[in-house]
Amino acid sequence: MDCPVCKYPNPQGATHCGMCYEVFNRSAAQAYMHAVKRERRLEEGAPPEPEAVIKSGRMLEEAKSAIAKVDWSGLAEKAVSLFKRSKRVLFLGAGGVALWMLVGFLFSASLWYHLFGNKFVYAFSDKAPAAYLVGMKQHIKFWSERQGRLDTPMEEFKIDEIGKVLLQKEKAAAKNRRTVWVTTKEWIQILNDAAGTASHAIPKNHPSLAGARLVFDRKGALLERHYILSPRLAKSLSFLSPKFPKGSSRRGQTWDEAVEWLDVYNDWKIHWSGALHWTLGELEACGENTCAKLTYTADLRPQLRGWPSWAQGAVHRAEATVSTEGAALFDAAHKRLVSNTFSYEGLLHIPIADLGRIPWELRIGRGVKGQPGEIVIRFENKIDIRKN
Repeated sequence: MDCPVCKYPNPQGATHCGMCYEVFNRSAAQAYMHAVKRERRLEEGAPPEPEAVIKSGRMLEEAKSAIAKVDWSGLAEKAVSLFKRSKRVLFLGAGGVALWMLVGFLFSASLWYHLFGNKFVYAFSDKAPAAYLVGMKQHIKFWSERQGRLDTPMEEFKIDEIGKVLLQKEKAAAKNRRTVWVTTKEWIQILNDAAGTASHAIPKNHPSLAGARLVFDRKGALLERHYILSPRLAKSLSFLSPKFPKGSSRRGQTWDEAVEWLDVYNDWKIHWSGALHWTLGELEACGENTCAKLTYTADLRPQLRGWPSWAQGAVHRAEATVSTEGAALFDAAHKRLVSNTFSYEGLLHIPIADLGRIPWELRIGRGVKGQPGEIVIRFENKIDIRKN
C-alpha cells in the first residue's frame, strides 16, 4: 500500500511507512485524537510537523557532497608521479611474467610433440624387472546351424584371467642388441559356466605360460619377438610390446603391425593372424606424467588349429566376422608402455560335414545324421595391459 504522506510503496499489511514512519490503520479514536491535535496546533500557531524526508534522496546528496570534496587533480598528479618513479620496476615485472609465459610455452611437451613428434622406444632397468598386469576376458557361446537355421544350442561360458608378467633385461647384452626376457610371476583363472563358478591358479610351468624373449636394438626399438604360440603369455606379448616406426613419429601418423596369437575355446583352438592399424593421437595426462595416446583396429583371419575328438575329420576350416577396437598410452619421456586395451568380438563359422557328430550331452532335441551344417561360435574377448 502507498503511504498517504510520502507516497512510498509499502508491502501489503505494513503497520507503518518504511520511509517516513507514518502510522497506518489507526483506530477511529486514534484518528480523531490525531485530528484534534493537528487543529489545536494550527489554532495556537504551533509549527507544523516536519515533512517526511526520503532517506535515499538524503543519502544521494551526502554522496555527491563527499565526491565534490575529493581533490581529483591532486590524486591524478600523485598517481602519475608514482607511475614515473615505479615505471622501471613495473616494466621489469611485466617483462618477467611475459618471459616466464614464453619459456613455458616454448618448452611445453605439447608444442614440441606437434612440431617434431616423439621417438617411441623402450628402456628397461638393469636393477629391477618391469611388472605388468595382464587381464583377459572371454564370453563364448556355441550352437549349430543347419541350412542357416538353429540346429541346437550347445554350451556357453565366461572366463576371466589375470596374471602378473615381468620383463627383465638381460645383463650380458650384445653390442648392438638388448634382450628382455618375459616371464610369468602368477596367473589366476576364474571360470563361470553351467556348473557354477570356479577359480584356480595356473602353474607357472604350464605350457601356456612358457617364457618369451624380446630383442631391441641399442636405441630401444623393438626388433623381434620370440615365443611359442599359446593363449596366455604369448598372446599378451604383442600388446605388452607394440612395435613402433623408427625415428620420430608425429600426431596423425599411421602404420601397420603384423600380429598373431592363439585362442582356446574348450577343445577348439583358433589361430588368429593379421595386422594392427595404428594411429598416433594427442598427448594426455597419465598419472603424474604425460603420455601419447594411440588407437588402432585390426584385420584378423582365423585358422582352425584344434577341435574336439568328435569333430575329427569333419571340420577343416573357419571363417569369421570380427569387429575390433584398441587404445594404448605410451610414456615417451620414460620410454615405457603405460596401458593397452584391445577388444574383439564376432562370429566364427566352422563348416561340419555331419551334424550327427555332435554328442548327445551337447545336443537338445533329436539328432540329425549325415546332414552338413555349421558350428557357430559367438565370442566377446578383451585383453587389458596395465603397468604395475
